[in-house]
Amino acid sequence: MDHPILLENEKKRLTQPFLLLLCFAMFSFWQMGFIYFMGPSLTIDGRTPLPISMDNITMLIAAGYVLSILWMIFLPRFVLWTQRIVTLAAVLTVIGLFLPFSEAVLRLLIYAQAFCCCFMIGFETFIMVNYFSEGSNVKHLTLAYGVSVMLIAIVQNDIAPITFPVFRIVTLIALIMFSVFLFRMPAGREALPRYVKKPDGIAPPKKLLFGMYLLVFIGSLMGVSSPAVSGGVQHGVFITYVTDAAVSAALWLLYKRAGIHPFRTISICIGVGCVGFLLMFAASYVPALAYVACGFIGFGTVSCQMLPLYGAAVMKTYPSKFIAPIIIGLALVAVLVQSTMVEAFRSAPTSLYLVYAIIMVVLVIIYLQIEPFFLYSFRRKLSAAKAEQGEISAQENDEEERDAKPEEDAAWNLLSALSRREREVVDLICMGHSNAEIAKILFISEHTVKDHTKKIYRKMNVHSRLELAALVGRGKSTEK
Repeated sequence: MDHPILLENEKKRLTQPFLLLLCFAMFSFWQMGFIYFMGPSLTIDGRTPLPISMDNITMLIAAGYVLSILWMIFLPRFVLWTQRIVTLAAVLTVIGLFLPFSEAVLRLLIYAQAFCCCFMIGFETFIMVNYFSEGSNVKHLTLAYGVSVMLIAIVQNDIAPITFPVFRIVTLIALIMFSVFLFRMPAGREALPRYVKKPDGIAPPKKLLFGMYLLVFIGSLMGVSSPAVSGGVQHGVFITYVTDAAVSAALWLLYKRAGIHPFRTISICIGVGCVGFLLMFAASYVPALAYVACGFIGFGTVSCQMLPLYGAAVMKTYPSKFIAPIIIGLALVAVLVQSTMVEAFRSAPTSLYLVYAIIMVVLVIIYLQIEPFFLYSFRRKLSAAKAEQGEISAQENDEEERDAKPEEDAAWNLLSALSRREREVVDLICMGHSNAEIAKILFISEHTVKDHTKKIYRKMNVHSRLELAALVGRGKSTEK
């Protein structure tokens, strides 16, 4: 059932070493650390306050986001080269902060930093969605990102404040590390995945795409709301980011040592985050709960940093060049919505915590409906592509059979009882396709698809597409 384009794209995906991923994670540290030092005024070397217009900063952020989205849509093959050039420009602006320039020049350098940050924010997601293997994505978004978030926590802390001169040096180091990553990445057109076109015959799983974008929007909304809420508590942002870093490292250990994919734990993170917002509401009556609430919110924030992983999963089923741009576009919309909500609840800020908690409940409900399809996309495509490349030997397959868990054996036995056509239908269902889409792909009627589905449900002892995807996800690939 695998399309040649999907297999070709999977062969191109890169497995990156941790140190290189750590260099990549420095982009996040640079971005968030810089935002921390943006405000009504900055002090350069303790000399004179450097006034920064937040209106100008807002305009630069919006321009950076929009230009990033357009660049990914119309000039995807130049994204890496553009990142290299913009990062070098950012390095020069940081170096400029070491020099005795006038206040006007220093102000321009700060504005240039703000634009570079936001212009490249979409490119970070672009790289993960288009280039990284599943393992590299997970390692980056947990272990490497955890280190980055811990550095952000140190910069954000108000227990032992970091001075701007120190931050300026750290920023320069972070940008140099990020540059190392960019120049180690393949920048040619051949390194990009092949994007689907209408004649290719790869149907988009519309429900899965819609569900992913809904998750991205709500997750982005929580991602920008969490530090904003924690910021109202002394040391709150520091607690939130430290918790985020610790949980990120824990997710990596679960993935590496116990084989538990982050997709399995994201719903737990969201649930804990929901409790955090409820505790923040309760903290208006019991102030001591505020610190616990910030920790819980940090726990939930981990789920928000996993958004590129959703895009990477869908990209394996439907390689569209619009996935990364839409993810960033939704993130921008989330920022605007969050700002509107803050204004709307300015007179009743505690009520906003309840709104956030409700949104988190909606997020976890939606996520649980889509998680099996995400996980299946990763497991199926990764296995198929490895087999195509000869990376899985017969001996390894035998070992895999011996190490299989009882539930995996049960799922495999049930799949083996299906006809070839029924296995094809199962495969497409688990990839997130609707009956109409399956009918179009297999050149059969929708009525026939429904008949196959009923037989599959009966043989597999399930009652819904969600149950089927969850069951098959615990077993082997449907490919023979």
